[in-house]
Amino acid sequence: MDRLIVLGRKQGHLTNHDLQANLPVDAMSAEEIALVVVHLEEAGVPVELDVSLSDPNPKAEPASVRTAEIIPFPDRSAAARMKRKSGSLQKSAAPRADASKASGQNGASHWAVAGSGLLVLVLLAALVVLFGV
Repeated sequence: MDRLIVLGRKQGHLTNHDLQANLPVDAMSAEEIALVVVHLEEAGVPVELDVSLSDPNPKAEPASVRTAEIIPFPDRSAAARMKRKSGSLQKSAAPRADASKASGQNGASHWAVAGSGLLVLVLLAALVVLFGV
């Protein structure tokens, strides 16, 4: 899937041929193909399908052999440039104070969610013990 996402972003879209070259489409059901297409489109990769992919008797096309594309890791100088760019966005200390207030409020809500989750877990455990499931 990651190769398809990278390829789709590089090309701007994916076609039936791209899916057939990277996936075992012949062994997949129509539902599995549809799930793959939905996943790709949720990742921002448009997929242009035609009827031949869902055709039960597709014409045999030779599958091209593809290798994994290696994406280089950014070097240290690129990482330093990114840090300098993101560092310039924080100019004043006032937003930090607002952020600490917001994190305090979010902290209380996190504890409330954690407590309710724990309560549900205890209730489920009690039901299991009570009914002997």
